[in-house]
Amino acid sequence: MEFSTQTQTDSSEVEKGDSQSTSKSSTVTLDQLVSLAIENDASDIHFSEGSRVALRVGGKIIFIENITSLSKDTASKMVFSMLSDEVEQKRLKMLKELDFSYNHKSGVSFRVNAFYKQGRISVVMRMISKHLSSLDDLGIPEEVKKLLPMREGLILVCGPAGSGKSTSIQSMLEYVNQNFVKHIITIENPIEYIFEEKKCIFSQREVGKDTLTVENALQSAVREDPNVIMVSDISDAKVLDDVLTLVETGHLVIASLSTKDSRQTIEKMINMYPQSQQKQIQERIANNLIAILSQDLIDKSEKPGRVAAFELLLNTENIRNIIKQDNLTQLRTAMQSSADEGMVTMDTYAYQLASQGIISQESVGRFID
Repeated sequence: MEFSTQTQTDSSEVEKGDSQSTSKSSTVTLDQLVSLAIENDASDIHFSEGSRVALRVGGKIIFIENITSLSKDTASKMVFSMLSDEVEQKRLKMLKELDFSYNHKSGVSFRVNAFYKQGRISVVMRMISKHLSSLDDLGIPEEVKKLLPMREGLILVCGPAGSGKSTSIQSMLEYVNQNFVKHIITIENPIEYIFEEKKCIFSQREVGKDTLTVENALQSAVREDPNVIMVSDISDAKVLDDVLTLVETGHLVIASLSTKDSRQTIEKMINMYPQSQQKQIQERIANNLIAILSQDLIDKSEKPGRVAAFELLLNTENIRNIIKQDNLTQLRTAMQSSADEGMVTMDTYAYQLASQGIISQESVGRFID
């Protein structure tokens, strides 16, 4: 694979993660780096003071070998050019890490995390697609469409970092936007995609800009006449408490956790609480949960790129009793026996992808316990 910057007259080879540097002769600007990412359909940009510049393409780290390691001045200018607000610049210097959104002049948006390592400024930029894929395009189980008109309840979208959770949630909100008249509040850190209002009113709130904390925004939301509230991450017991309170007061909440499957998701929420409170939270989760959509990305077998595999747990009476009785080891068997109700396990979904030739048969093995 080859990359070039706008300042070069010829292209140069790049090698993967364990490669050694070759000729490093060119510097790079933020605009050039964004252009490279767009041209090569990169999902992420990595740069930091004193290190090589890299892109993540098709799930793999690619170093740009003909670009010099960035100086402190160059790296700092690139970061602070994305933080035009002096308040955000001061927050980064004080907190030593900051999540924010960046809209490039090309129209492409990024979710950015700036942080320090060994005293050196570093950045990871996640590219946000301008095209919002539909639920069908993503392969999300059809049953999910039946959940989105519901008046109240908790829908969780889960998966490891970089598995496409945000994309799935955005597609769910866009489905609501196209089909129902509702007020949707999003609480994000940072805002990734700006929705064009169709049938819905959107109130998109960014932590640090529009609200001080997720907790503040959740407590305020109940007074803002919402139908749907989206929370970009349930990070602790306080956030989970507020989310469940919103559900219990008659709202639909769509939220995300970084967990690999339904069982781990429920265990993580329960374990946010001390032992003395776990029975109570099991009851609340069982009574308020609608569904857990888990996902992961798999390399395609015959062409570049990755495809999502999904697991869908629906909170039927049987599942509700399993949660209340803390018999989570039974979840997988219960899901397998409830396929006719719309549930699917990750390995079953992956097997279907393999049978269609989309992924290799070997890829299915990673989802079999």
